[in-house]
Amino acid sequence: MKVKDIMTPFHPMTLTELAGPISGEGLPVGLDFIPVVDGERRYIGSIDLVGKALGGKGSDPDDLRAYITQDIFSIAGDADVESLPKDIARAVVIDGAGMAIGVVGPVDFLRTMSRSLAEFKEQLYAIINSAQNGILAVDDQGILILVNKVAEDLVGWDKTELIGRHVAEVIPNSLMPKILELKKPLLGQKISLNNTIVMANYSPIIANGVIIGAVSVFQDVSILESTFQELTQVRTLSKELEAIINSSYDGMFITDGQGVVLRVNKAYERITGIKAEEVLGKSMRRLVEEKYYDQSVTLLVLEEKKNLTINQTVKGNRKLLVTGNPMFDDQGEIVRVLTNVRDVTELVSLQDKLARTQEQTLKYKTELTHLRSMQIKEEDLVYRSQAMAQAVELALKVAEVDSTILITGESGSGKEVIAKLIHKHGKGLAKPFIKINCAAIPDQLLESELFGYEGGAFTGAKKEGKPGLCELAHHGTLFLDEIGDLPLLLQAKILRTIQEKEVVRVGGTKAITVDIRIIAATNRDMTEMVKAGKFRQDLYYRLMVVPIHLAPLRERKEDIPLLIKYFVDKFNKRFRYSKRMSPAAVDKLMEYSWPGNVRELENIIERMMVTAVGNELVVDLLPESVRKKVFLPKHGARLKTMVEETEAFLLAETYKENPSWPKVAEILGVDRATVFRKAAKYGLLKKP
Repeated sequence: MKVKDIMTPFHPMTLTELAGPISGEGLPVGLDFIPVVDGERRYIGSIDLVGKALGGKGSDPDDLRAYITQDIFSIAGDADVESLPKDIARAVVIDGAGMAIGVVGPVDFLRTMSRSLAEFKEQLYAIINSAQNGILAVDDQGILILVNKVAEDLVGWDKTELIGRHVAEVIPNSLMPKILELKKPLLGQKISLNNTIVMANYSPIIANGVIIGAVSVFQDVSILESTFQELTQVRTLSKELEAIINSSYDGMFITDGQGVVLRVNKAYERITGIKAEEVLGKSMRRLVEEKYYDQSVTLLVLEEKKNLTINQTVKGNRKLLVTGNPMFDDQGEIVRVLTNVRDVTELVSLQDKLARTQEQTLKYKTELTHLRSMQIKEEDLVYRSQAMAQAVELALKVAEVDSTILITGESGSGKEVIAKLIHKHGKGLAKPFIKINCAAIPDQLLESELFGYEGGAFTGAKKEGKPGLCELAHHGTLFLDEIGDLPLLLQAKILRTIQEKEVVRVGGTKAITVDIRIIAATNRDMTEMVKAGKFRQDLYYRLMVVPIHLAPLRERKEDIPLLIKYFVDKFNKRFRYSKRMSPAAVDKLMEYSWPGNVRELENIIERMMVTAVGNELVVDLLPESVRKKVFLPKHGARLKTMVEETEAFLLAETYKENPSWPKVAEILGVDRATVFRKAAKYGLLKKP
């Protein structure tokens, strides 16, 4: 407030004007002096009215000059009221040109003080009424002297009814009297106000060491509880946010709108090697200057106000990929910058590892395909006989479908070769071809080999379990060799696999779907086994969808020369030889009955190749059983038939060495009539 705002305007007088009579009219009330100005109306001093009267000099202006005094304080009208000295009760107010424009007297001060007090009181009540808490104040006798609007509402009385009453009349359980007695504050006290529970704080009012009253500030507990719940939620959200940030594999770096670091997560410390305490509270400009970073995406984001990604070097050696994301307030100003940090070194390392893994996987896949191809192509079919041609033709025809196939024939006749041929032209070389010999694995292990097992299914089982061969053959072919030796219990499970296309591991309950083609093979008479109850009839007919029978080598001897050449070429290539089979040895091999079929022929030729001194494979290299012709009746024939075949063989071979039937009778130790009768029976008499 300015001095000119509280002054009383007054027209000052010159000495000449003062020489005339002076009346009290027109003078400000209570004014006991008159400001004096010169001819140019500038203030030169004041005359005390009492002094002028006592002097009795009223006619000569020069006489009045002696009464002019400078004791009356003068002040500029634009000065603040607070600048007036506290002991000044009257003053002359002048403007910027030195002209007297008014006076300030006791009445003005009283009027100003009254107005200031009214304004202060109004402001005080406006302040306390704007508070969200209730406020009560009492004097040193406990009389209420101040009540705000919240307190009125909580107590249920109007302020005009409360002021001047003793606090105990209004609030019987109030602790105000106790505060006046103890002269100490009490905090966090719960009391009831008009059936409302409030939390109250009491404090004594002390002036110059003397208690002059007490004040109570209280709040509705429901508001506090609501605030507490909100605070609890905020704390929970803060913990969750902290956990989320620290669980991120990528580094996170947060600054405020001025680039000062607020938070970093654990991943950032791991990636950069910089501890949080090294950077928290520091500006990014300072950190760049201190060579923590070669550049800062945060500063670039603050400058361009958009998302940015840069390559950053940390502490001169670690390469990072950082992305800065600005967060704006409602006025469009950046308040936070969130930076995501990824270690490019780790990414490159992972990419290299992935590339090497993919390369290794491709290598293994190529090798596996090659091995499968070699496994199937290594034993090419070599035949000339009509019987073998029919079997191959049938095999190629059924390769195009998924029908179950049963291949029968003696051991070594080529059942596995036909199975691989079917797989090659059906499922293809890229698909798995899984073979298991049912006769070569103990019964107690065969089930786990075929169907796999769950972890802990039996003693010694791997804790992670193991897939069976049926699972490994998924999308491919499962070749069950020697199916006739499969135990009855497993026959039922194989039947279910064929019908339901699913398996259950040993110790497991979950069915696993498998897409497999089953090819079975046996050298046994399955019909007789079914009749004897040693093989399930239902499984037999499921396997016999497409039967393929392979004739033994002795019944297709036209294939022997081709097989001899094939095996000689094969072993020459393997051992880097250049050997050949002699015609005499070929004749002997043609005469042999081959109970072991093609497998026996291959083994004999390999033995001759590795034991021969020269390049020609002669008869002497043949085993004794092959060099000496031994007749063996047809496999599976009845005893009477085998006896007749043996008799015919002995008669014919003896006659070849001694072309005289009487001599044959003599050598064999029978009479001539018997020899002639049996020779006629077997059609040998026509031979020369």
